[in-house]
Amino acid sequence: MKLSTLSERLGSDAETAWRVHNLARERIEQGEDIIVLSIGEEAMETTAEVVVEQAVASLRAGRHHYSDVRGPTRLRQLIADQHLSTSRQRVAADQCTVYAGCQNSLFAVAQCVLQSGDEVILPEPYYSTYPGVFTATGARAVKVPGPAERHYLCTVEQIADAITDDTRAIVITQPGNPMGTFYSDDELAALVALCRDRQIWLISDEVYMSLLAPADRCSPATHDNQSECVITVGSLSKSNRMTGWRVGWTITPAPLADLLAELSMIMHYGLPPFIMDAAITAIEQDQQTSEQIRQSMNRRRLLCKEILGNISNTRLLDSGAGMFAVLDVSASGHTAEDFALGLLEHHAVATLPCGSFGDNCEYLLRISLCVPDDEIREACQRISAYAETLNSAAV
Repeated sequence: MKLSTLSERLGSDAETAWRVHNLARERIEQGEDIIVLSIGEEAMETTAEVVVEQAVASLRAGRHHYSDVRGPTRLRQLIADQHLSTSRQRVAADQCTVYAGCQNSLFAVAQCVLQSGDEVILPEPYYSTYPGVFTATGARAVKVPGPAERHYLCTVEQIADAITDDTRAIVITQPGNPMGTFYSDDELAALVALCRDRQIWLISDEVYMSLLAPADRCSPATHDNQSECVITVGSLSKSNRMTGWRVGWTITPAPLADLLAELSMIMHYGLPPFIMDAAITAIEQDQQTSEQIRQSMNRRRLLCKEILGNISNTRLLDSGAGMFAVLDVSASGHTAEDFALGLLEHHAVATLPCGSFGDNCEYLLRISLCVPDDEIREACQRISAYAETLNSAAV
């Protein structure tokens, strides 16, 4: 039977990105002991008990029927209040729309602002699913590689040079995945001015924002007081250890929020009320978790730097934020995928090659900091041992 052209636009990059991770999962199912550093999830941690108990209580109270397609007003007001505290942009609850995670939020936004013939600018590195999410609309992805000397963070000038008459949106991640790099407040102001002048949407994925030091947290929404062109996307996945709960949101100008609500009506018809109740509790009562996570990530980043910082023929890229460390293996003579496959085969450590994060990322290896300290230390020692093996073989 014939499939739509959507099947061609989705592509296989995102699937390829997880090749090493999936091989590791298969070996774990066969009983092997693998250290998994290929996913941004604290698998050894659980959601705060107060949040879990709220979900259970809500279920038992019968909170499992249809719900508001936008999300409950109380939750949307909390999202608006939280947004005000981080961006200084005042929005109404009706400008917030709740979705099943950040990924779902981005897909919904793409459907409402892009169409065939449009262009969307994706600064590299971008998260591996971005091309599929934004080109599913029929739009064309324009990829802009960031310079290595800026830890692969694109300049405003590079982005401006990529704009054409067909550009309808620019997507940034603040801070980035995998690099953890982020735009300064001045750079964000310049991007917002550029988008306002050219009538282009600026989509800001801020799912990792809570992992930045408070002084470094800045959003383009700060410079968009009239809610003209910035779309902010957020989630509880990383900040509250709620990856599997699937709670994300969009913050948009009111007309776009109304359109997103119409899309939600025909897409999911409202999300589970008991999960929304848990999300309310997470925002109101679980404010300490994000700081605990940030401190854990920073401590493990230092462990990585201590062990991997001086391996010959590799370079540890230290951006100082986010859930990942990134190893540049270009001098080893191997792509990141080859390096990752060999590391898994010979030393039982799963990492994520970044080839599907952009054309300039094939030598970058993403190392998750989401496992306990002792596992990070052991994994880094194995990575070091494997890299030295490659160095010896090259002599």
